[in-house]
Amino acid sequence: METPAETKRTPASSNKAVIIIAAAVIIAVAIVAAAFIVLSGGKDGSDDGIIGYATEAKVMLDQDSLQAAMDEAMANARDGNVGLMYKNDAFSDDGVNFECYIANSSANAYDMFLTIYADLELTDQIFLSGLVPPGSGFERITLNRPLDEGDHTVYVSLTQVDIDENGQQVIKNQVMHTMDFHVGE
Repeated sequence: METPAETKRTPASSNKAVIIIAAAVIIAVAIVAAAFIVLSGGKDGSDDGIIGYATEAKVMLDQDSLQAAMDEAMANARDGNVGLMYKNDAFSDDGVNFECYIANSSANAYDMFLTIYADLELTDQIFLSGLVPPGSGFERITLNRPLDEGDHTVYVSLTQVDIDENGQQVIKNQVMHTMDFHVGE
């Protein structure tokens, strides 16, 4: 009868965890960089539809580098909340003037503007606001064109704006959500 050989356990699970976390951080950095490049139209202002490589991405080979990157990502995430106060339904008798409630939460740190689209492809823009400071909003809006009678799901883009070191307005964060617009007789 053979006796089983004693096996040594290596910290493989901790190595796997480090690799998974490193991969997640690299993917997160790549997504943020890709979004920046797409939103800014490329470094040279051209919009050729090609996403370039992120020059600020770095290889992380040790636990300290990984932890520093995670700490930085968490700090950025705390700064990136987009709070919105709204009622999901808006009502109109003429399809143009809507009674609604949409506000930039006073908990936000940034001004934002709203863009409302009538289609999922985000090609039919029906409303664009100016900058809305935190704690401000709308109780009624007027669309660029009327919606037909009935119920409509609209797509609302919330874009936070910040000022960069050169005094230029830049997109800080952006999120999408839907609302239901109802047009009566």
